Amino acid sequence: MMTTAKTLEQSSDLLMEKIVDPDNLVRAWNKVRSNRGAPGPDGITINEFPEHCREHWPVIKQQLLEGTYQPSPARRKSIPKPDGSQRHLGIPNVMDRLIQQAVLQILTPIFDPSFSESSFGFRPKRSAQDAAKQVQRYIRSGYRQCIDMDLSKFFDRVQHDILMVRVARKVHDRRLLRLIGRYLRAGVMVERELQPSIEGTMQGGPLSPILANILLDDFDKELERRGLHFVRYADDFLVFTKSGEAAVRVARSIENYLTRKLKLVINHQKSRVCRTEGVEFLGFAFDGWGGQIRVSPKNERKFRDRVKEITRRNRGVSMRH
Repeated sequence: MMTTAKTLEQSSDLLMEKIVDPDNLVRAWNKVRSNRGAPGPDGITINEFPEHCREHWPVIKQQLLEGTYQPSPARRKSIPKPDGSQRHLGIPNVMDRLIQQAVLQILTPIFDPSFSESSFGFRPKRSAQDAAKQVQRYIRSGYRQCIDMDLSKFFDRVQHDILMVRVARKVHDRRLLRLIGRYLRAGVMVERELQPSIEGTMQGGPLSPILANILLDDFDKELERRGLHFVRYADDFLVFTKSGEAAVRVARSIENYLTRKLKLVINHQKSRVCRTEGVEFLGFAFDGWGGQIRVSPKNERKFRDRVKEITRRNRGVSMRH
């Protein structure tokens, strides 16, 4: 056992060699290509990238191995949210998407096996449907009160030092730690103006989801240590209790942990203690004592509006199309 632990520790010192391994890069490129996506600030498209990569990869590979590679800033794209606010996404250059995906493929087997069974977001062989079924099981087991807590602008407010301490628990390759730190601080281009990133992990790149899970895994472990039942999907989570009094007490306690230990901000306007009857989570609603799973009314309205938009008569395409 000690030999195995020592081997894993030694291998975590040489992760960059695994990241730039040709087989890992081929898998990463296939994933990036299948996701398509718009070009980043350099304007290079998915179709144009192979030629660009052949010319520039030897130098970039050497920089990665030497620990000197400097990522480019991402291109900001803002999309409206239902509440009228905006979600800011970062679209990295294709080269940085490739590197981030290659890093993700090496980090996943290191971190994912120890993640909580109650964490479902952006993990292999797990889905929002699995999370909904877990919620249903808790309701059927008699947990009819829950804490529905909203983390305000979670991805925009992650503290880099708190996150990197947790990454460094299992990653000992200083080159990779520096690279991840540089991605966090790379900034975004907003109408040709560079805005620095002093906090947050920009949504839109392949690395952001696993970094979120690494940070919130401490929260998961704390809930497990207290014997609490919960379901988490990225920064969305429900914590279940059997009484309203217990729910109020637990809500105060977990808010204290999130704000003091992880330096996150709670959106009190969207957070509540409530009965599980009718609670919405990940676009699902749960009805009755059996927690029957339905599409949430809000998502059903969005679906109907989208169908009307697609099928309107003056759109200029046939119904068959």
